[in-house]
Parts: sequence; structure tokens; C-alpha cells
Amino acid sequence: MSAVLYIRLPGTLKQALEEHAARRGLSQTRAVVALLEQGLEGAAGEHSLAELEGRLARSESERAGTRAALREAALALEAARERELLTARTYSALAARARQQLASCPRCREPLAGSDLLVSGRCPECGKAVTELLTPAPRAGLQQGEYLALLGALGVLTGLALASASEEAG
Repeated sequence: MSAVLYIRLPGTLKQALEEHAARRGLSQTRAVVALLEQGLEGAAGEHSLAELEGRLARSESERAGTRAALREAALALEAARERELLTARTYSALAARARQQLASCPRCREPLAGSDLLVSGRCPECGKAVTELLTPAPRAGLQQGEYLALLGALGVLTGLALASASEEAG
């Protein structure tokens, strides 16, 4: 059921209504009804404005949290890059030391590299065990067990450095 409503409009508003109706292919009556319905829905949606503001506040809070997490991730990435660089330098230094000539074989007098002493424990030429070169001459205050533990740790690190260097080269 429809009802009749008579209203007075300013000329500019009437002109805008006519243009609006023409652009959409509507009668002026249908255009007025559609615009009034939209306006009333918008007016009834004042409660949804508070809801939208709440959602906006939550979104801004989430964005701030995401930015903080991004900053933390960037710092963690930088720290990881620094650790990686330090590790690469350490392995490079250990590999260089492992290639360095440190002694001569007691049997054949061929040069022995750090890897021969600390990793394989044998002369690469004659195969003689060269572990006696690792034991220092007895001195006051030096405990042989501690010294051998240190040499074992150095051997492990040298082996890791050599394996890493060979992986990078190959």
C-alpha cells in the first residue's frame, strides 16, 4: 500500500533529484523512495558507526602488534646474519690452520699439516701415527688430560671446518 506525501524542495535539490532519476532510468517518485530508504537505513545504522569505530581501533592495535613483530623479526634476522658471518670466519680460520704446516713426520721427515696432526693422526706419506707429536714435553702445572681434551676439541672443530670448506668448494 502506498501513501502520498507532499513536500516542498529547493530548486537545486529538485534539479539534482531529476538528474539522479534520469541517470538511473527511474521515475522521480521511485528515485525519491530509493533515496529515502537509503537515508533511513543510514540513520538507523548510527549504532553500527560505534561498531565500525571499535573494529577500526582493533585493526589499528593489530597493525601496531604486527609492526612490533616485524621489528623483532628484522632484529632477529640481523643477529642471525651476524652469527652466520662469525661462523663462516671461524671455519675459514680453522681451515687455514688445518692446511698450515706444523711439524715433520718423525719417521720420513715429510711435512705434516694441522689436519694430519689433529684429524687423521697419521702421516699422509708413510702412515705412521703422529700422536706423540701432540703430547707436550712434561712441564710443571700442565695436566695431560686437560691438554688432550683441548686437542680433541680442536680436532673436532678442524674436522668440521674442513668438511664445511670442502662442501663450499664442491
